Amino acid sequence: MKKRSSSSSTRMTKAKKRAHLLASAGMDQAVYIWNVWATDQNKSRVFHFHNAAVKDVRWSQHGLSILSCGYDCSSRLIDVEKGTQTQQFKEDQVVGVIKFHPENHNLFLSGGSKGLLRMWDIRIGKVVHEYMRGLGPILDVEFSVDSRHFISASDISKSNISENSIIVWDVLRQVPLSNQVLDLNNYSFGSVEYIFVTL
Repeated sequence: MKKRSSSSSTRMTKAKKRAHLLASAGMDQAVYIWNVWATDQNKSRVFHFHNAAVKDVRWSQHGLSILSCGYDCSSRLIDVEKGTQTQQFKEDQVVGVIKFHPENHNLFLSGGSKGLLRMWDIRIGKVVHEYMRGLGPILDVEFSVDSRHFISASDISKSNISENSIIVWDVLRQVPLSNQVLDLNNYSFGSVEYIFVTL
């Protein structure tokens, strides 16, 4: 079954608790909810809370809300059932990627165009940790299995301190655990996945 929105999609993700629902973010400033089981109308909801293109969208762990971010320098928490925006998290950078903390549903990580990574607490609506390293735009983030670390992928920075870096971070201490896992000057990493290997 093919899903189409009115403009190109930047990210699509499915709800873990509600396997029949997909969320997509688009360049048309909208977030779409799709029902893959529906035979007549696949697009079940459309949310227009952003003022610019939407870069990323993620389902909450309970599947009742979504978190979206984009070129309007904000992340927005949306109640899917009520169709309302419950919170807005403003930043000083285009927010390119977001990820809920796997063990604490009140926390999420955001990464943006200035190379800043921030851990937000939804309960207070504020940043509780910042991760800075002079990176280029953050392209993706992923938490480790034990949630004590995360890995970030960034693009070329203006200062050339770290170009095209993949770095492992300690969540609580807010420091990198690796100086640079990988540095390939001619390649960008749009997606990362944390792989835990036991020997």
